[in-house]
Amino acid sequence: MKATESGFFTLWVSFALALLVALAACAGLFWASTYAQEKPLWAAMGMGGDAVNLLVIVPVLLASGSLARKGSVPACLVWIGTLVFLLYNFFIYAMAVHFNPVFPVYCAVLGLSFFGLVGFLPALSISEIAGRYGQRAPVKTTAAALFLIALVFGVQWLREIIPALGSGQAPKGVAELGLLTNPVHVLDLSFVLPANVITALLLLRRKPVAFTIAPVLLVFSILMPVALVGMIVAMALKGLSKDYAPAAIFAAMAAALAVLLARFLRGANARHDRPVAGS
Repeated sequence: MKATESGFFTLWVSFALALLVALAACAGLFWASTYAQEKPLWAAMGMGGDAVNLLVIVPVLLASGSLARKGSVPACLVWIGTLVFLLYNFFIYAMAVHFNPVFPVYCAVLGLSFFGLVGFLPALSISEIAGRYGQRAPVKTTAAALFLIALVFGVQWLREIIPALGSGQAPKGVAELGLLTNPVHVLDLSFVLPANVITALLLLRRKPVAFTIAPVLLVFSILMPVALVGMIVAMALKGLSKDYAPAAIFAAMAAALAVLLARFLRGANARHDRPVAGS
């Protein structure tokens, strides 16, 4: 895929996804029937996620897509990380929200995010991207952050799952949300947390592919706590929670990871004028 082709592809996918995500978010926020069948806690979390999708994800998607089209390496990696977030997020919408009129939009976002990634990845030159970072990239700090995220969330989910296995009942949170299983447990334990560990190991060994995957995972790890902040605030506004401490923790986590991401990508900025795509 040539640079001009990848630029057009990125722009098209960005605008299509932005429109669909905004449509799903507005439906969740302003159309009562969207979450009419959900338990109050799950509905509030959905609305909090919708608010973040509308106010944060859509602008990030459009901004990164526009800059990626011009050949910015950092923007390309942010754009890919945003698509990974949408894949994760809309898998949950499509599989863990009762069937509603927005279901086709959930599927459209999920599918377009997946095929957007598949279509764009061949345009990346992993060796060229790895060569842009140099010695200034905070390799050890980034690897430690990815390890820590995997450890903290892995322990947290297993603390919920293992006792439930012993009792023969679903974890408490699953029942509170009115779900069969927790899709976050599925996605994190099956894909996200192992990806963090594997990427951290590859990064410590300075494998070229890790310099592409690591910032993508950092972007995902920034957007996810931002979404959690939105969910916590929404629960509080609905009178379902009065504890804002987790929101402060997740906000601090997102800010710290954003600083780390900026440090990681700084080396790529030095030669941003070179095309990202292979010819």
